[in-house]
This record gives sequence, structure tokens and C-alpha cells, in this order.
Amino acid sequence: MSKRIQGSLGMPKTQKKGKALLIIMTFLIMASAMAIPILLTINPSGTTRSFAINYKSGELANEDVFATSSFQYLDEEKTKGMREQEYAKILPNFSFSLKGTTTSMERVRSFKQAWENPETAVTDLSLFFAENRLTDQANVRGRFSSLSPDVRSQMLEALSAAMETILQKGLFSSDSINRLIDQGYGYYTIINTISMAKAEKADKIPFQEAVTKEKIEDALHSWVSPYIQLYPGFQPDLLFDTLKLLAEVNVVYDEASTLLLREEAEKRISPIYVNVKRGQKIVTKDTVITEEQLDLLSKMNNSYLQYTWLEIFGRSVFIILITIGSLYVFIMFLKNDKRIYLYINLMLISVFVTEIVLYFLARYIADSSIMMRDSYLPILFAPVFVSHITSKKRLGIITAFLLSCYAMLLPLSSSMAFFFGMTTAGSCLYCFRFSGKRLDDIFNWFYACISSCFLALCLTLLSGFTFAGVLPYLGGLIVNITLSIVLVDVLVPLCERLFNIPTAYRLSELAFADSPVLDRLGALAQGTYNHSRYVSELAYNAAKAIGADAMLARVGGMYHDIGKADHPEYFVENQGQENKHDEIKPSLSVAIIKSHVKLGIEKGRDAGLPQEVLDIIAQHHGDDVISYFYNEAKEEAAKTGREVKQEDYSYNGDPPTSPEAAIVMLSDCVEAASRTLKKPNPSKIRKIDPFGYHGENREKPAWAIKAFAHRS
Repeated sequence: MSKRIQGSLGMPKTQKKGKALLIIMTFLIMASAMAIPILLTINPSGTTRSFAINYKSGELANEDVFATSSFQYLDEEKTKGMREQEYAKILPNFSFSLKGTTTSMERVRSFKQAWENPETAVTDLSLFFAENRLTDQANVRGRFSSLSPDVRSQMLEALSAAMETILQKGLFSSDSINRLIDQGYGYYTIINTISMAKAEKADKIPFQEAVTKEKIEDALHSWVSPYIQLYPGFQPDLLFDTLKLLAEVNVVYDEASTLLLREEAEKRISPIYVNVKRGQKIVTKDTVITEEQLDLLSKMNNSYLQYTWLEIFGRSVFIILITIGSLYVFIMFLKNDKRIYLYINLMLISVFVTEIVLYFLARYIADSSIMMRDSYLPILFAPVFVSHITSKKRLGIITAFLLSCYAMLLPLSSSMAFFFGMTTAGSCLYCFRFSGKRLDDIFNWFYACISSCFLALCLTLLSGFTFAGVLPYLGGLIVNITLSIVLVDVLVPLCERLFNIPTAYRLSELAFADSPVLDRLGALAQGTYNHSRYVSELAYNAAKAIGADAMLARVGGMYHDIGKADHPEYFVENQGQENKHDEIKPSLSVAIIKSHVKLGIEKGRDAGLPQEVLDIIAQHHGDDVISYFYNEAKEEAAKTGREVKQEDYSYNGDPPTSPEAAIVMLSDCVEAASRTLKKPNPSKIRKIDPFGYHGENREKPAWAIKAFAHRS
């Protein structure tokens, strides 16, 4: 064993194991946080599917069925209907045909030219009709040959003008018109003019106004009236029959452009999705099940969110940043704590266990086809557990933040899951006092339930829940808090004993419960026992004044001198008129006095004291020089010419490494110095310099000065 008394907790081997476990648990909780939402989406709810299988349309439902999560589905019928409406808005497009117009005018010209020689006209026209595949069923040739030259000339001129009029209006195919009318269209548009230029405006025109060969009489009825009045021999029926024979359809249905426009119109209609909110009732108990409800249940089963690779990447980055950030802050609060790896690994283990429970609870809720409520999320246990184990509430808040972020990623959780986790966990941690009695947790539970329910009620109203849905929400929260407290009260004592952690409960038990070590000290060394009580009280108030761990300082003060129980008569507070040191050499006196530190550590270890208390015992004298015997030894050595080493008359401990150890050292000095005062009063006590009494020219630590300045 080295000369210095080893009181530190973390040995290199232990630290390496702690670091290795920290890395493993960090990767484990991040992998769980990434995998759990994906696993919940891979295997969708089975209950709603079985509902759709067990029931048929027209039967009565024996249970209510709610949407277990918000989802949306494509309304195919409505989308199809909207697209059909938009499709129907695109009217049939017709286009002037240059070929039809040219053919019609060329036929009229050839017909007129044939009648320039009436003797050969009939023969020439027969050849003309044969070449153009025209059938003269109305005997146009014979009827024209029977006309007088003047009337024939008038008819031919009227024929040219009538053909131009018809062609300008546009001559349609009656088959195309009738087919489109049968399809339900009453209007059409023309996309160009007779000159083939693009129309300025595509007005919709009723099909009743379209001119076909069957409607030529109606179209030219008013147009031929002047000819009939001016020319007595004018024959309108012969004109109409000739037009029907010679005219070629010059307005055709442009089906290709019409279909292209209709396809573009359909594309402009986006798919119509229906949003179903979480908690929306799909089936009501004791009502007739409809085909639409069964179809909606089927859509809900198939609509569970499937994450894309980009979404998985984004979630992974978020989880890594949140986890690393939370661990960094957690470590910053514990950077000077010797149990840093123990505490952080306990936190990670509690978070991992919570994630597993979250998965199975979310799976159960989904399979039970009930509403997912944030108050059922078991994210309160880990923050309360970490807070009690470390005696630091802010570490519980960090744990709550981490779990709230993880819970927010669950596919069945609401958007308020994060705020619920933070507010309720913060409320519970604020209401939980580190009391000395575990029965006080009953009052802590009551206050936590009241405050958390109030905050949860505010959040439910913000989320849009009705008052009818609030009671199950608050009931779940109370059950959640109750189970969390029960688990904490069961697991914290186990961790206390297993890892010898100085929790607030453990320190309270050491300070106020019966202790065989203190009982023996009180029986064998009453003066030391009283001295320890005074030091304990001083240390408690000083630590409380500067925000240190007051209970740890109190326990350290109570147990710091338990090593004096083996040789109580050699310590001044236990002596009467006789001083045992007068009979022995200074070197032996120093050895006996120094031994109380080593003996105290051994007795404390046998009694199962936490390492932090053992550190206080080991460090409450540090490496101070025992001045009285050192000076006495130097005087004797001067007479004999021997040399005295200072370290032989110094304690073998290390200087205090924690505020609590430094406070106990100061309190020990102050209490010992105050007993040397004659006629002590507050003024004299305030003037005591513990460093001047208990150390020679030592630099005063900042926390020691502050603790001494704020002592009670």
C-alpha cells in the first residue's frame, strides 16, 4: 500500500469498464430509438384487420373502433369524379380542313365550266361525276339541262356564292355530330378559321347550329330569299341538291388534340386525400356496420406510415444529435463526480428499459384498437429514478428531455408528446423532495398528481380533446405516476446497496438511524462523539449555505473520527487531567494520532459506508502537519543533533477533493479551535482562522474560504 491513504473511488480498471459500457449503451439506445418506430410500422395493427374479417356489412358492431393514429388515404371515387368532370369540360375540338374547302370550290368551278358548252355538258358532267365518285341521285344534270340559258346562268352564279357561304360557316359530318351528341356533348369549339389561322377565341357553339348536308336548306333559307324574289325561274331545291352533291365536309373532328387537352386537364386535378384524425370514431357500438366503414378499416390497416430512406436518414441524424447533446450536458454536470460512469450508465439503462416498454405498450395499444394517449407513455420512471440515484434533479430533467424526444418519434404518439413528457416530468421532479423518510413519498405522489394533472389538462385542451376524453387521459397519468414511484422505491434501495450509492435516503439513514459504529464511539469516546456531532452540524449548515451536498457533509462530519474509538484516551477531547502523551515519545504520539484516519477508513468500509463518506474520513486532515508534536520533536532533536523530517509528523491523506470534504475539514478545525478559547463568545469565534490553527502557511481553497465565511 502506498504512503498516501487511497480514498478515491474510480480505479483505472473500473473506469475502463465504465467507458466501455457507456459506449455500448449509447449505441444501444440510439439503435432502439431508430428501430422502434420502424418496427411499429412494419407490423400494423391486427385488431382492426380482424374486426373487418369477423364482421360483415349489415351486422351490428359490439364495440367502438377508433382510429389508432392519424392517417390519410386516397379517395379514388372522388378523384375519379373530379377528373371526369374536368375531362367533360374540354369540349370536342373541330378544325377547318383545307382539303375539304379546296375540293368543294374546285368541284363548283368544274361544274360551271362544264355548262359553258350545253351540248357536251351532260357528257362532260358524267365523266366529272365518275372521276370524283359522285352519285347524281337527284338528277342534277338533267334538271340543269332543262333550264333556260338565263336561269341556268343565274343558278350557277348562286351556286358559287352559296358554296362560299356554306364553306365559311363550315360543313360538318352528320355522323361525327350525332356520335358526340350521343356521348352527352351539346357544344363544340373550332380551333382555327377557314384560312387555317388560329382562332382568336375558342367559343363554345351548340351542335344545333352546326351545318351538315341535311341542314343546308335551313342554313340557306334566308340567304336564297332575294334570289327567289328577283328571278322568277329560280329553283332553290335544285340549288340545295347541287350543293349536297358537290360540297365536301370541310370541318372535321380533331380527336387527337381533344384527347391531348383532356389528358392535360386530368393531370391538373391532384389526387384527393381524406384525412382521418387520431381518435376519430370509425365504428360505433350497437350500430349497423356499413361497407364504407369496413373499407375505411381496411385502408387504416394499410396506411401505417412506411418511412422513406430520406426520412430514416433524417430521423437518425436527429436521434444522434439529441442523444450526444443530452449525454454531453449530463457529463458536464458530473465532470467532477467520481461516480460519473456509474450514474450515466444507470441513466442509459433506465432509458433503454423505458424504450422497450414503450415499444410493447405502443404495440398493445395498436392491437387493442384504442386511442393512443400520451399519458400512457412510461417516460416518468427514468427521470425520477435518475434524480433519486444522483440526488440531482437537473439530471432527471435531461433524462426526461431525451425520452420525450424519443417518444415524439413514435408513429402512434401525438404531436404534444414532447411537451407532455417535459411538463409532467418537470412537475413530478419539482414536487419530489429528497426527504429523509420514504413514507414522505406519499405526499410527494399526491402533489405530483395534482400538479401534473393540471398541466396535462391544459395540454389536452390545446390538443383539442373534449372533456369526455379528459378523464381517461388523467387516469392514465395518475397510474403512470403511481407505477413510476413504486418502481423507484423498489429499485433505488437495491441500487443503493448494490453500488453503495449515497442517495438522500441512504445519507438520511446514516445520519439519524442507529449505527453500531457511532454507538461504539459514543460508549468509548464520549468527547469524540460530541465533537463529531458539532462538526456534523457545522458542516451541514455550511454546505447548505454554498449549495453543496448538505446531507453528505453531515454524515461525513458524523463519521470522520470513528477511528478514535480504538485509542480514545490519546485524543484531547476524551482526556481529563491525565495526558497519555506525556509518557511516550512524540514519534509514537504522532503514529497513534495519525492511525485514527486509517482505522476510520477500515471501520467505515466494514460498516458499508459509501465511498464518498470514506473519502471525507480519509481527507479530513489532508496532509497537514501535526504541529504540536512536530515542534516537540524538533526541540528534542536539537539537543541531540538529530534531524526531524516533516513528513514523519504529517498525516498521510490527500487534500480534500470535494467541497463536502473541505467543509468537514474546516468544520473540524473550527470546532477544535473554538474549544481552546477561554470565555468564548461570537466575536472571538468569528476571528478564528482554521488554517492558522490547523495548518502552517497553507493556501486557502476558494470553496473553503466561502464555506467558512457562511458557517452557521
